[in-house]
Amino acid sequence: MFYLNFPQYKISKKVKSIAKIDVKEQLKLLNLTLAGKIGVGSISGIALSLTVGGKGSIFWIWVSSILTTLFTYIEVLVGVKYREKSKCGIFGGPQVYIKNILKNKSLSKIYSYLVILSYLFAFILIQSNTIIISLSNYFSLSKILTMIILLIIVIFTIRKGLEGINKAVSFLVPFMNIVYITLGVIVIYKNVYIVPGIIRDIIKESFKIKSLSTIPIIIGIQRAIFSNEAGMGTTSMVAALSKNEDLENTIKTQIIGTRLITFIITTVSCLIILTCDLDLTKLSNINGIEIVNYAFNYHFGNFGLLILNIIITLFAFSTIITSYYYGLLNIKYLKSNKSDTLAKIIVIIVIVLSFYIKSSTIWAYVDILTALTTLINIYAIMKLKSSIRKDIYDRKQ
Repeated sequence: MFYLNFPQYKISKKVKSIAKIDVKEQLKLLNLTLAGKIGVGSISGIALSLTVGGKGSIFWIWVSSILTTLFTYIEVLVGVKYREKSKCGIFGGPQVYIKNILKNKSLSKIYSYLVILSYLFAFILIQSNTIIISLSNYFSLSKILTMIILLIIVIFTIRKGLEGINKAVSFLVPFMNIVYITLGVIVIYKNVYIVPGIIRDIIKESFKIKSLSTIPIIIGIQRAIFSNEAGMGTTSMVAALSKNEDLENTIKTQIIGTRLITFIITTVSCLIILTCDLDLTKLSNINGIEIVNYAFNYHFGNFGLLILNIIITLFAFSTIITSYYYGLLNIKYLKSNKSDTLAKIIVIIVIVLSFYIKSSTIWAYVDILTALTTLINIYAIMKLKSSIRKDIYDRKQ
């Protein structure tokens, strides 16, 4: 960050003519990015963060996200600059700049395989697992029936390709965020007298000797990266799809998305949970959605549970179809034949598996794959730092 002179905080504030900015294009890409990022990690993942890392972990989520917006900035800049035409159309991301700029085809392939494992397997596993647990518990449905219904809806959506995915997320993402944030504001308003104390406890616990040395920092970083995906490289893949030549506004749009997830959605989730009377220290082997269910029932009664289950399902569903798209892009990039069919078969198998695998096991694999993917991308960024600094300098001239 020092080497590049804090570029994510120095984006020009100059207001440009609306005629020069393709707002519809920017919103489409932002919705696609948010659909992949805002899922159970922003809701049940925060509940897990509180139970495992304590209140102090929330502070480290905030700090981690402030720092990692640097990666969002770099990913958009580098992803657009080095994008190329491939079998799947215009494509950009760590795979491309690792192969073409670092001249490391093996690492490029490893990264693509990790993205496939992360998104088509681990991320879809945790999203599907959450939907099945949430809906079957609330509506007293058979988990098998819930899984079958989910399968049918997912297959119906992804069979139309990117167009179908874009249509789905263009409606779901704004709707989900508005409803969820509105409910959070209601909770904060009703409990405004205890919110300052909660914020004070979060900051106070984050600076305890125990917190500084072990779990809260680690959990905070884990959940921040999983929630906003800054550093993983997916933002780079989405930005490369942009038809807008105004790179500065493309960068600003994606940074806004990262900050929305961390400082709005994450904080709302945290306050909804911490303003109820649940003892988080006595819970174990949970998905996290159980805690959020309790909190919504505490604040809004049965109506709150209904709304929450709808929101959770839509959040998780939008992440499933976006994860499918990321996985499909990378299968195509590896030049696999019949990639659409292969990706759909994998999604079906993974949703079925999500019924049988324990939540704690899925979260463990999610964190491992997230870490590996992020480390490879950051390694590539570090190798390209001289070129990136020159690009930043040239853009300012």
